[in-house]
Amino acid sequence: MPEQFLQVNSARLCYEVKGDGPFIVFVAGGDGSYQPFTSLRDLLVKHFTVVLYSRRGYCKSKLTEPQDYTKRLDTDVQDLYTLMKSVTDETFSVFASSSSGIVALTYVNRYPDTVDKCFLHEPMVDLSALLDGRQLKSEHRKGIEIFEVYGRNAALVYYGELYLNKSDRYYMVDKQVSQVKSGWDYHFEHEAHQYLFTEVDMDKVHRDKLVMLHGVESTESFISRPGAAFSKALGMEMVPLPGGHIGFYTDYKTFAVEFIKVCRECRVIYHSKI
Repeated sequence: MPEQFLQVNSARLCYEVKGDGPFIVFVAGGDGSYQPFTSLRDLLVKHFTVVLYSRRGYCKSKLTEPQDYTKRLDTDVQDLYTLMKSVTDETFSVFASSSSGIVALTYVNRYPDTVDKCFLHEPMVDLSALLDGRQLKSEHRKGIEIFEVYGRNAALVYYGELYLNKSDRYYMVDKQVSQVKSGWDYHFEHEAHQYLFTEVDMDKVHRDKLVMLHGVESTESFISRPGAAFSKALGMEMVPLPGGHIGFYTDYKTFAVEFIKVCRECRVIYHSKI
């Protein structure tokens, strides 16, 4: 099925629905585009009906009215709810990575009855809760200041050194700086200052819905720490998957094989064709 568009409150979401089987929706992280998930999606359509969408303000998901950015997280959560209600009346699974982890987590806490499982892949959630959270907040704020003075590329380089391993930096920084414009501009302006430091109320977390994932190649870099700390606070183990922070993009073939195994163990699906 080709790209479709859904008018929501003050925006028009671009999305795709492909495949057969139980529904799963992928929530894009910092750059907001669903494109990094397309190769993985093409290997999952034998097992899932896969929903991909670009979050509002990114790529073809255009804004149609002025935005209230003080409620950006609530808006993202409501967009996900509205989109999935338009697609299916069935329950579905959610996959989120990095900064979109707080979107998925907030969604599950707010609409738990709509969700089968929520797969959080190295979520950058509640950095303030880490032991060095105050220092991290200061270091992260410095990146926003770099963006405001020197622009997106300088900020990407700074955050790449701060958070990522060498392989992830190549794909998330080196290949991005050559682009005239990308979703990172919008992310730095409207999300980076709040999504990573939104406080999580642990008493409201639906542990039975969550599956915590991490990349085997990013365990030595900072990017894995927030998810590891969050998992530990929940008393949960993280499941290793191929690649690093964006293994679903860089190692999508082996990632798909292992992810299908995880889904079988979680009883989201009951067989494997890969």
